[in-house]
Order: sequence, then structure tokens, then C-alpha cells
Amino acid sequence: MKFFIILIIYLSQIYAVQVGNGKSIVLVTNSCQGGIYDHNRPLPFLPHPNNDSHGFVILPIDYHATLEKREIQWYTPDTNLTLDLDIVQAPYPTETLSVDSTKVTPPPQTLERIAAEKAEAELIYNTTTPKRYWSNPFIRPIDSNTTSEYGSQRTYNGILKSYHGGVDFRARTPLPILSSNDGVVVLAKDRYYSGGTVIIDHGEGLYTCYFHFSRLDVNVGDIVSRGQTIGLSGATGRITGPHLHFAIMIHGIQTDPVDLLTQLNKLFGEQVVF
Repeated sequence: MKFFIILIIYLSQIYAVQVGNGKSIVLVTNSCQGGIYDHNRPLPFLPHPNNDSHGFVILPIDYHATLEKREIQWYTPDTNLTLDLDIVQAPYPTETLSVDSTKVTPPPQTLERIAAEKAEAELIYNTTTPKRYWSNPFIRPIDSNTTSEYGSQRTYNGILKSYHGGVDFRARTPLPILSSNDGVVVLAKDRYYSGGTVIIDHGEGLYTCYFHFSRLDVNVGDIVSRGQTIGLSGATGRITGPHLHFAIMIHGIQTDPVDLLTQLNKLFGEQVVF
């Protein structure tokens, strides 16, 4: 353990850990004791899913994070370390889309609904279930081509409205959508922007989100298994055509789902491509 800590100190003095906005860092240690502090937010090391003597922690970087060099504190029972974090601009694309005008400028009578749905989702994402439900690598929710990447700046009907908070998969006809891993359904309903929506809690602050369903096959409270069908793809909500929008929330922060799940899958000792 001491050798590992000394090595970390040495490397941190030479190199800053570089990460793009909207991405995540998965730090692995040879002990699950201790954790990190980022902006006074404690993130404890968790048991490694594939090695009982190791631990890991996920540090997500907000898409709108300031591009800067930031210090994070790595604490253990033996000592505290300071690691330099260099947040840089990730190379995200831009997209110009045409959608129903009511999904860009919502009618006044829908604003209360939109606000309630936003508050409901934020409450879910900021809730951390201590239990971990998953024990195997994550899988794609649909075997299809990616049509839109995470992080792109989106202009709807000539108005710059947002960035893309997930990844889109092609689904021209209703196709089965699979749970990416074991978990518990915490939301299953129609929503104004995301249409037919399912959110799954995988424990320890990690949620997967599935949007634009034409049919939901699960209910809140259902325990789902990796690869289980949770509904059919569709074209509901703010869309340009039928597809699946897949997103990840970790510790209340939206992050690139492909980037994070690829890193988590590497914890299993093989190149498990998400």
C-alpha cells in the first residue's frame, strides 16, 4: 500500500490527470479504504467488482465545468494526497435539428408539467442507494448504430438550446430496448421532452436513462436484469425521428455514457467494449 501511495505522489508531481468536460475518471486503488474530495464533495472508494483486494471511485466532470487546473484530495487511512486535475475542452460536434415548435418554445400550460418533471428527475439523480445491484459488465441497450454522440451542441429550429446529454441509437421501427445492467426501475412514465421514459437505479449513485419509448414494459419498483427488455423504441417527446436516447447520471452529474461504461467494463480485466 505504501509503495502504491508513493508512486501516486511521484506521478502527480510530474503529470496532471487530464480529463475533458462531460467525461469521467475511474480511479482504481489496491484498497477500498479512503476516497477523494472534489469541491468538498466526498466520494468514497467502493469495492472493486472483479478484485476483492481493490477499490475504485468514479469522478464525473460536469459538461459546464470551468476549464481549469483543479486540485482534488485523495485521502486514505494512512495519508492524504493532492492530485492535479486538468479539465480541458472535449472535442464535441455541433448539430442543427428541426423539431415540433412546441418542443422548443413550450406552450404556457405545459411549463408547470415540465418543471415538475425536472424536479422529479433531479430528486432521483441526487439520491444514492448504498447497495450495488450490478456485478457484470454493462451492455448496449440496443444493437444498433449510433446516430448522435454525447456532448454535441444542439440548435433546434435555429435556436441554440442545449447540449446532447446522451447518445442516440438508430431504431427506425419499434425494437426491444434492454436494461444495460441489473438494477431497480425508479421512473417509468411519459414525459414532455423525453417521451416514454425509463430510469434504472444501479446503486451507489449510478443511473441509466432510456428515452422516447413507444411502449413501456416495466413499472416503478421492478427489479430488472441485464439484458431484460424494458420497452420498445419509439418517437415520443422532442425528437426528429424514431430512436433511443441513452444517458448516464452518476452522483447527480450527467456524463458521457459510452466513455464511463467503457471504463467500468475494463474493471473486469478484459476489453469489454460498450
